[in-house]
Amino acid sequence: MMYFPDDFVTESGGEGLGAAFDIGTTTVVGMLWDLKTGRMMDILAETNPQNKYGADVISRITYCGRSEEKLAELSGLIRSKMDEMLDIMCTRKAQEQTDGRQISRSEIRRITVCGNTTMSHLAGGYDPMSLALVPFTPAYEGELVLQASDMKITAAPGCTVTIIPNLAGHVGGDINAGIVASRLLDQKELTLFIDIGTNGEMALTDGERTLVCSTAAGPAFEGACISQGMRASTGAIEKVEISGSDVTLSTIDNGAPVGICGSGLISAVSEMLRNGVIDETGRMDKKHPRVRLIEGKPVFVLAEKPNGDPVGLTQKDIREVQLAKGAMQAGAAIMLKILGRKPEEIRKVMLAGAFGNFIDREAASRIGLLPRIPLERIEPVGNTAGAGISMVLMNREEAALARGMAAHVEHVELAAWPEFDMEYMNAMSFA
Repeated sequence: MMYFPDDFVTESGGEGLGAAFDIGTTTVVGMLWDLKTGRMMDILAETNPQNKYGADVISRITYCGRSEEKLAELSGLIRSKMDEMLDIMCTRKAQEQTDGRQISRSEIRRITVCGNTTMSHLAGGYDPMSLALVPFTPAYEGELVLQASDMKITAAPGCTVTIIPNLAGHVGGDINAGIVASRLLDQKELTLFIDIGTNGEMALTDGERTLVCSTAAGPAFEGACISQGMRASTGAIEKVEISGSDVTLSTIDNGAPVGICGSGLISAVSEMLRNGVIDETGRMDKKHPRVRLIEGKPVFVLAEKPNGDPVGLTQKDIREVQLAKGAMQAGAAIMLKILGRKPEEIRKVMLAGAFGNFIDREAASRIGLLPRIPLERIEPVGNTAGAGISMVLMNREEAALARGMAAHVEHVELAAWPEFDMEYMNAMSFA
């Protein structure tokens, strides 16, 4: 879901079509726009084909480092996916036309792209290896403007592909676009912007200074690293309620439970904490009636699959949640210290990304993934990366803002702060 700010206007009067892409580690979102009317014509989300080389960016960076051919392979995969998505969107819009207008990729005049820093490098054809090495320096700076034809993307002659600037080694163009769409720079009170994805990226502003950072949250909330984790698809457990030994579940599309997605993971861990199934250290109560020893390891059983196999969470799954939420909690704590503020002073939390629309705010606050502030201060703002990169496509002032965003923000390299390790250790607790 995308929300555009009230003051955003499209610059109608152009000719042809435009496209905007938000390239995530897990999912690629493409949007097709009519440049003449300023109307979004279609939107499509597809799995990033690079995922077969690893669920996280480090795995893909490592793969690229083996040879120039491997880099070209991963770069080609994402470019081919963009080309494929444009074909799908144009084809299905052409089939819907009743006014005689011809819709084809030959009408696409310009394309804008955002992604995390690694995805931006791969889309642009740059080696991301330096992003895995201290001091995590990107291979390029600023905006990239490429020819669609050079990227083997079929579009109008002369069509350009603009990849908006990253903000730091692991704070990408997706956060740049998110700051554009959320109007974070216009906030006058202490505001925290959080994008929970494969990487946990955050921005904090007090109305004068805006800080950005990236935390190694890992892919736990996207289903990876969890024993029975899965993406948000049919049969994924998305909400859990526990009362004693009774468990009530909600699954996507009301399907038979087959695994657990990110929102369900947060809900389940929160309920386990609330009911004493795990303590503040994350240790599981092996005497609880729903805890079974499976292959010698305790598993909290949430449900059974149609074949009778249990769906549940292991002690290791709980630890993965602690690692992920601890990294984000510690990152926010360091930024607050820099500004001389406290968590309870946060007036607004902007929760970005598709995940943010489905997360249970109360559950996320209980486990410490989100600040423990009144829930009305926590606001889901949708896919701000998709909204922001579309705004860049459709308005020159928004494009100029994104192009110069690095001058408006200060990057916080968490690893350089001696306090970070202690903050991280403390944030592992559910207390």
